[in-house]
Amino acid sequence: MENTKNYAILILGVVLLVFSVVFFFSAKDFSQQGSYVEVKGLSEKIVKADTAIWSISFDTKLNNVDALYSDIEKNIGTVKAFLKEKGFVDEEINVAPVNIYQDTYKDALFRYNSTTQLSVYTKKVDLVKTASKDTLILVKNGIAMNQNFISFEFSDINSIKPEMLAEALKNAKDTAQQIAKESGSVLGSLHRGNQGTFDITDKDPGSPEYKKIRLVSSLSFLVK
Repeated sequence: MENTKNYAILILGVVLLVFSVVFFFSAKDFSQQGSYVEVKGLSEKIVKADTAIWSISFDTKLNNVDALYSDIEKNIGTVKAFLKEKGFVDEEINVAPVNIYQDTYKDALFRYNSTTQLSVYTKKVDLVKTASKDTLILVKNGIAMNQNFISFEFSDINSIKPEMLAEALKNAKDTAQQIAKESGSVLGSLHRGNQGTFDITDKDPGSPEYKKIRLVSSLSFLVK
């Protein structure tokens, strides 16, 4: 009876020992699987804008509403003629609804004040930059501009997306490889990744038609 009891205790001990060894190596393997290094990969590229939005607005101020209407129509025609002479077509020129404010103050200089905005939406980026330098002609023709602003945009981000993502991934992997090497580890496969966002800014104030595209991707790699 005593021998049977001792044998059972021995078997139980062996089972517990085997279980402990298996658990130890499994936990070790799991720990190694869970070890990773987090890095960031950078990619930058200079591109030329493919779209220009040119906004021109002007004020018209008079005391007679009929005369105001007539002047607004004349001024719209003057601006459109200028834009067409520079090489733009009707499909690229848009006129926003006219904003009219009636000043009821008894000593007001003008009773009716209006603001009219025209815009050019075009792919002719270089033409916009050149033509915008000649807007003093509009002033000479009696157009009181209160805004003359150009927004240059780059819309075809998909054309450079693969290249920039590949560069960001390579830079991140190179950094991770260096970290692993210096720590005496071996770099494994990609564990997790965040593409990041494409940040678009002007290259510099003097050439806003050129854009700097910047991408920072966050990646983590397994290490052993």
